[in-house]
Amino acid sequence: MPEARPFDAIVLAVSEHCHDVLLGLTLAERGKRVAVRVGARRVLVVESSAEVAALPAWNAERGEAGLLVIRAGDQMVHVPLVKPLIEGTGERRLAVGPDGELAGALYTDGDGADVIAAIEASPASADEELARAWRDATPIPHGAIARHWARTPAEKKAAKQLLLKILAKPAEDSPISTYIYRPLSKPMTVALLPTPITPNQVSYFVGVLGLFGCYLVAQPSQTSLIWGAFLVFLSCVIDGVDGELSRLRLTSSWFGAWLDTVIDEITSVTFFIAIGYHTYTHHPEPWIAWSIVVGLVLYLFTIYAIYFFCIVVLKSGGSQYYQGDLEIAEDGRGAYLRPRVKPPSNAPQWVKNLGTLFLWMIRRDFINVAAWALTFANLFEVIYGGIATGVVVAGLIIIPEHFRLRRQLRALRERGAPPRYVAA
Repeated sequence: MPEARPFDAIVLAVSEHCHDVLLGLTLAERGKRVAVRVGARRVLVVESSAEVAALPAWNAERGEAGLLVIRAGDQMVHVPLVKPLIEGTGERRLAVGPDGELAGALYTDGDGADVIAAIEASPASADEELARAWRDATPIPHGAIARHWARTPAEKKAAKQLLLKILAKPAEDSPISTYIYRPLSKPMTVALLPTPITPNQVSYFVGVLGLFGCYLVAQPSQTSLIWGAFLVFLSCVIDGVDGELSRLRLTSSWFGAWLDTVIDEITSVTFFIAIGYHTYTHHPEPWIAWSIVVGLVLYLFTIYAIYFFCIVVLKSGGSQYYQGDLEIAEDGRGAYLRPRVKPPSNAPQWVKNLGTLFLWMIRRDFINVAAWALTFANLFEVIYGGIATGVVVAGLIIIPEHFRLRRQLRALRERGAPPRYVAA
């Protein structure tokens, strides 16, 4: 695959609305962050005649890089507006909406002289002037949740509602997350957007809150158990806030993603130990103590196997992206790993539904809600037994998959192929 061409970006923000704040960012600042997020080397925000006057010198330093122009002074913009432009082909490209009309973004591989001239002549509507002049430009449909006018109170309200849709992750969220966690975390996220609190600070708070909840769970009283399980559940709710903040502020980072993941795993393991110890204080049997130790070993090795795949093969974090049942395949670039191609299942639909339900039930979000609910009936044995069973089942599945992955990676090395992964 050819290396992506470098490009610079101009954000058109000559508008009385450019400093209006929408979900924690001004329209102009959001446009700048969108340009940075899609890979712009340099970004010039044009808000006044001073930036217009600086355009020729700024453009002269661009060299052979491409040039992206985003209109952000009077509309809310997001990454899907310009990402297809960068990934598209053609010397001149226009982002268009479903109606085929210009959506306020364009790209050129040329010298950009006409772009600079248009901005100098009419900085508030240069994108529209260029769209009319570029009759040979390639129209590129923008992605979902890409833009919305933000000039009137009604438009701003609609723009906010549209942008808030990015908080949902339909491909990853379980029904528990969709109907319990997201509705609770979203108001917290909106409240924190105008503050200087960072996503990483939220992650640290989640870790402290979750570990304190685990400490209470480990105490022998039911009252401590209830409050501890509640704090662990609350930490899981707030755990969604850091990611939501970073997505809305366009500040996602490699470190932040891994910090969030590590804190999640530490809290989960500690909760298993805490509920196991709570159970042991009421039933001090040697086999329960040994079950905690064995379960902990299985838990840690399972986590290691999952993140071995994420780091070595996927090159990305997040246990939700784990794929264990892999096979080696070939394409034009050589051997690679992919999810095993399986024949369609002939199992009855109710069996498939049970399988899906089981996958939802072993997720952290379901476990924390169910555990807190069971504490009111003091069913700590059920909580510990359920989590321990899940740990054993996961270990019996994932640990053999890990050793099979090791063999597959060794086979790739023998062929001289890198550990490349292609999703289905």
